[in-house]
Amino acid sequence: MDQLEFENALKKLLKQPLTSATFEEVRPVAEALLYSEFLPSLTTHLNNLEKRRLVFLLEKFRRYSCSSVFRRQQLKSFSQSMKVEQTYRNHNVRRLVDPLAKQYGLNEDLNHLKPQLLSLQTRHYSRV
Repeated sequence: MDQLEFENALKKLLKQPLTSATFEEVRPVAEALLYSEFLPSLTTHLNNLEKRRLVFLLEKFRRYSCSSVFRRQQLKSFSQSMKVEQTYRNHNVRRLVDPLAKQYGLNEDLNHLKPQLLSLQTRHYSRV
């Protein structure tokens, strides 16, 4: 995957509710965030909801211990540079939404893909 493919996959993912995303749509973005040097460059063209989705994804995947410490710090710094308010309040947030998603006022998450996403962070994982 190159930077352009990453950007296209990310753009497609951010345009839809995360709860409707398939593993095939999330996987290239997750792999790039976990294992590559790519960072999003499309941030100025995102609306507020898309920015919150992006920060959620950055924060979600930076917590996976399979990435290098350097990569996790890189994602954290990039996420913080987005300046998305973490205490965003949304009174219509579902109860069973990922607490991290709730912090950014999202009523959506990737919990429906948890088993598949966990497979990306095992020490036995190999990129195909």
